[in-house]
Amino acid sequence: MIYEWRIAGSEQCHLTTVHASNRTVERFRIMLRALVIDDEAPARQEMKYLLDQTNRVQVCGEASNVYEAIRLIKTVPVDVLFLDISMPGVSGIQLAESLRTHPNPPLIVFVTAYSAYALEAFEVNAIDYLVKPVNTDRLNTAIDKAIGLRRESSSEVGEKPQRIPVSKGEKHVLLDVYDIVYIMAKDDYTILHTNDDHYLSTTALITFEEQLADHRFFRTHRKYLVNLDWVLSIDHAPGAVLTLSLKDKASSKIPVARRRVGELKHILEL
Repeated sequence: MIYEWRIAGSEQCHLTTVHASNRTVERFRIMLRALVIDDEAPARQEMKYLLDQTNRVQVCGEASNVYEAIRLIKTVPVDVLFLDISMPGVSGIQLAESLRTHPNPPLIVFVTAYSAYALEAFEVNAIDYLVKPVNTDRLNTAIDKAIGLRRESSSEVGEKPQRIPVSKGEKHVLLDVYDIVYIMAKDDYTILHTNDDHYLSTTALITFEEQLADHRFFRTHRKYLVNLDWVLSIDHAPGAVLTLSLKDKASSKIPVARRRVGELKHILEL
């Protein structure tokens, strides 16, 4: 069974909100965004628990069958699927096969009670194959592989800086991604702020979020997408509202929605 993939947008991947104190941002790490797909609820809960314990994987959603998984993959940006093979109706192998037509397919780690499917699993480009009950050392090995592949992908992107067409008055400009400090949604436009200027675009903020996912841009708020390389500190303002202090000439302050704090802290290792 082959599916045609049309990406219609993305939903946010959230973690539990936690409190943060003032702290200078020193380094970044890759946090894998994952979906757990298994027709048995206890198996999904166990897998989510094991992934949470690694502090390296953020579970963005779960699905009990392939059809639910397809809906999530179309709407939630993810790096890796932890995918059962034997499920009612469409199998995990068939889902993996269909992902070959996806424009940006997630990595696949099969998690199954049966070792007999291993050959089929690797024929559809799975990066690893875990047998239930999942051994934590084997799980960490699979995560290491996924992070390594994600890093390689990010490095390849970094070798050729992406340029975005924007407008400045009557002029059209190609703006390097790394020069963008943050992007703000306003009415039917987005405003791209650099260190000392700003530019208009008709591209939606959610589209920029997808395009810049591998360039350390983070959606802090429904109106803001921030380049984390420009973050100086996280400030705990009165009323438990967090703001990002940026290193641009304007010393910009960007709000962080409460529901985004947990994910931000994981990414920044705070």
